[in-house]
Parts: sequence; structure tokens; C-alpha cells
Amino acid sequence: MFTFVRFSLLFLAILMCINLCALAVGSHFPWFTFAHILLADSTMITAYCLFLFALAFFPCTNFYLPVICHGQTDKPVVAITFDDGPDTVKTPVILDILQKHDAQATFFCIGMNLARNEHILKRIFAEGHLIGNHSYSHSNWLDLFSSAKIRAELLKTDQLICEIIGKRPLFFRPPFGVVNPTMNRAVNMMHWQTVCWSIRSFDTSAGNPEKKIERILKQLKPGAIILLHDFTPFTEIHLARLITGIREAGYTIVALDKLLGLNPYA
Repeated sequence: MFTFVRFSLLFLAILMCINLCALAVGSHFPWFTFAHILLADSTMITAYCLFLFALAFFPCTNFYLPVICHGQTDKPVVAITFDDGPDTVKTPVILDILQKHDAQATFFCIGMNLARNEHILKRIFAEGHLIGNHSYSHSNWLDLFSSAKIRAELLKTDQLICEIIGKRPLFFRPPFGVVNPTMNRAVNMMHWQTVCWSIRSFDTSAGNPEKKIERILKQLKPGAIILLHDFTPFTEIHLARLITGIREAGYTIVALDKLLGLNPYA
């Protein structure tokens, strides 16, 4: 598998070979100076850093850490997931829609949103939906935190969820779906299974909602994991239409644990 560690070792080996070759060339051609070697090194290192930065936004490559982005199944089943809740106003509306359509979902919750929303989390759990960890702060700078600080955020959210529903979640979704070596160190050797998605709804952006629904339905495949947010107007208004469209396409909506065949709680 093409991973961060293997790529970095390969890069260092190539860089070393290039420098050795450059030194050999420099010993025969006086015009080839240290400045040329330094320029070549800086160019390669810059390209290396840019490549690593880009891969942070593609978690499903498993470049930095193992990430589940879809279920391994040939059955026409998909899972719906919601990020960034619970929202005091809109999450209950989403739960009403799910209840009306007898659909199960997974809510990746932000720890700091749990205060004063404990009753919503209890309702999510009581109605058979799953609850996952989406960090405590969902900070824009989370990926720049130390691995110890990231782990502390996840453990804090775990504890809050456990205090409310009596269960400790095993599913973790990184904020913004961004991963890096620090995130890997935070998650590694712990109990969390990192889960992202295979279909992004872009429900937080402006645009024609019908086209968004159409694009989601066109991407449906067995084992698909759909990303939504339970605080957006798109989800509040169009979730019922999306559920109907998924079922009309011949797919069954199942909970994430059934899709993945994994235990959602410790």
C-alpha cells in the first residue's frame, strides 16, 4: 500500500541518490556548484511538501491512516451520515423525517455541541440511530494540534457521549475529512475506527438542490456512505426527497454498523 511512511522513505532514498550523483558530477565539472545542489534539493523538498499537503484532503487514499469510505458489499445497501450536530433546532426536524420514513442514520457529533443538547443525543440513540465522534471543538486548526491534544479532544467527546447514552463510540470522522501524520498518531493504537464517505452532498454550499439530489443518486453504489449535515437548510428541506430517491433507485438504507459489519460502540 502506498503510505506516508513508504513514500517518505522512497523520497529520502531518491534525494540521497541525487545528491550523491550531484557530488560526483561536481567533482568533474567545476561549473556545477553547491548552489545547483541546493536548488535541486529545495525544489524536490517543496514538491514533496506540496504532495503531502494535497494528500491530506484525500483521506480515502489511506495514505496517512486506515480510513473506511464505503462498505465492502455487493448488496444494494447504503448508509446516510450527518456531521457537525447536534443542532438544537434542526436535528429534531431531521429525526422527525427519519422516523417518518423509517430510516436509520449515523450522527457524527461535535463534543462542544452536546451541552444543553443532551436530550437530543438521547433521542438519537433511543430511536436506533448511531452516534460517532467528530472531535470536541471541530477547530479549523485541529490538524495543526499536537497528537496528544487531538487525542484529548476525541477522548473528551467520547466521555461526554458515554455520560449521556452509556456507550463509548468507536466510529470517528475527522473534521473536514482532513488527515495527516499527527492525526494518525492520535488515532493509532486507540479504539477508534476512522470513517469518512464515498458520496459528498455539498449540502453546506449554495446551488440548485435538485441538481445536488440528482448528483447524489447518480453516485449510488452498493456500500456507499453519504455525507450530509443536520444543520443545513438543504438537509432539512430535501432529506425526505433524497430518502425516497434512494429507495426508488433500488437501494436500502441501513445503519453504518450493518453496512460495515463493525461494532459501533465499545
